[in-house]
Amino acid sequence: MVIRNTAIAFFICIILGLPIHAVNSEGNNLAPADIPPELLVRKWKKRDLANLIYPGSVLKKLTEKRELVLVDVRDAADFNSCRIRGSINIPTFALSKKTFLKSKPLVLVNEGFNYSKLEQACQRLRDSGFHNVSILIGGLSHWREKGFPIEGDVFAQKSLNKILPRDFFAERNYKNLILVDVSGIMSPEAFSLMPGASSVPYRKQAKKFVGELKKILQPHENDPLVSVLIFNQNGRYRERMEGLIRKAGIKNVFYLKDGLEGYRTFLQKQALILRTKNTRKIVKKCVTCP
Repeated sequence: MVIRNTAIAFFICIILGLPIHAVNSEGNNLAPADIPPELLVRKWKKRDLANLIYPGSVLKKLTEKRELVLVDVRDAADFNSCRIRGSINIPTFALSKKTFLKSKPLVLVNEGFNYSKLEQACQRLRDSGFHNVSILIGGLSHWREKGFPIEGDVFAQKSLNKILPRDFFAERNYKNLILVDVSGIMSPEAFSLMPGASSVPYRKQAKKFVGELKKILQPHENDPLVSVLIFNQNGRYRERMEGLIRKAGIKNVFYLKDGLEGYRTFLQKQALILRTKNTRKIVKKCVTCP
């Protein structure tokens, strides 16, 4: 009932143009008042499927010794920790300068969650004369889920599905991203900070938990780009829960680092940056002020 009332209050705020944090069904704030509405609303976007290539297709080409260059765009430290064998490490900002790669088929690789960065890189490369550029669907995380070979630190491989708040913020507007709160009860604040999220409390009844999760994902089962972002209050997730999800065959599952608390802190910092920029604009416009 709390979640339902909160949902009603949320949509009333949207329709009337009120700040999302203004009110809920019990008269309490939904989110910290220092986070402006524009940082909370999700504006739906669609991805361009033309950029994508499946892990199976990539592995087949590599096995057949066909010309293909896997370009891992992550930080050097992350690349050195774990990577697909034979891949090279070049950050996105430097790729367009590598003219020797123009004639080669490139596949861009990251952890598998942040597609926006790779889509932008694809466009920049094509504008620079790179005509054969693709993005690995699901990145390293999905590659690993498929059981395909990865070299490097085993612990680093297990961390591929842990997502920073800033990366979620960059991807939050895409329809393919399903948000799931595994806390006991989804709080009004969680509903405000994570619009559109579903509540699937992690319980000891493994069958029921997995069943509810699969039910939410069923409408998206034919979407190759669907990703699941699981979160709770503090970002500490039980290994047993992750094991249940893997065993159930649910793919492209990621976990929000530091949970709702970490995301709230990130948004508060973004709000401060936004206010600083707006203040500078006002000061700059006020050329006649004393």
